Amino acid sequence: MRSPERKGHQADTPLDQPHGTPAAWARTPAAGLLREAVRRTLLRLCVQAYARPLVDGLEHLTGLRGPAVFVANHSSHLDTPLILGALPQQLARRVAVGAAADYFFASPLTGAATALLFNAFPIQRGAAHHWRAGAESLLGQGWHLLLYPEGTRSPDGSLGTFKTGAARLCLGAGVPAVPIALLGAHTVIPRGTRWPRPGVSPVLIRVGRPLYPVTGETPHVLRERMRGGVEQLLLSA
Repeated sequence: MRSPERKGHQADTPLDQPHGTPAAWARTPAAGLLREAVRRTLLRLCVQAYARPLVDGLEHLTGLRGPAVFVANHSSHLDTPLILGALPQQLARRVAVGAAADYFFASPLTGAATALLFNAFPIQRGAAHHWRAGAESLLGQGWHLLLYPEGTRSPDGSLGTFKTGAARLCLGAGVPAVPIALLGAHTVIPRGTRWPRPGVSPVLIRVGRPLYPVTGETPHVLRERMRGGVEQLLLSA
C-alpha cells in the first residue's frame, strides 16, 4: 500500500513517529475487532465486486513460526485488500502494513482511516532509518509485516527494482521474507486511476516459500533473492 508519487518531506506527527511503534492505537483489541468486522463485510464485498481472487501456495505458510515480512509486487491500490483477504484469517489479523507516509498519512484523517482499516504504519520513502526502528518493534511484538519493496505502484504492471529497506529489516530482526505475487491486479485499478474498472477481473495471489536470511548475507543479496522469489511466482503462473 504505497503511493504513486512523492509529495515531499512531511513533518512527523503523532501517527508518524520515527522511533517506537507508530500508529500503535490501531493495534489495540478494540481497533482489531472493528477492523475485522469491516474486512469481513464492506472490504470483502468491495474486492469481490471488482476482482475474482484466486489463491495459490498457502501451504508454504504451514511451517512458518514467529513473525515474517511479506514482500509483494505492487501495481494497484487493491493489492493490500487482496493479500489480506488471501491469507489465513488467524495470520491476516496479525499483519501490519507499511504505507507511504507522504500519501496515506499526509493528513490526520486519511492517516487514521488507513491505520484503522489496514493496521498500517507510515513509511518515509527514501529514509529507511526513520521507519525501520518502528518496524523492528512491531516484529518484536509478534506482528507480521506486509511491505512493497518497489516503493511505488508499477505504471504498467511489470515488476520493478526492489529497494533494500525490507532486506535490511529481515537481516536486522532475523526474520524470513515471504514472497507474494499478484497477477491481474493492475487491470482492476491501474496507476493513474481513482476507481476500479467496471467488470470483474480474475486476480491470482501466489504465496512462495519463506526466504530465511543467511549468515553473512548482505542487504543487496537478500534484496535480489526477494525480488527473484516474487519474479519466479509471476513467471511460473
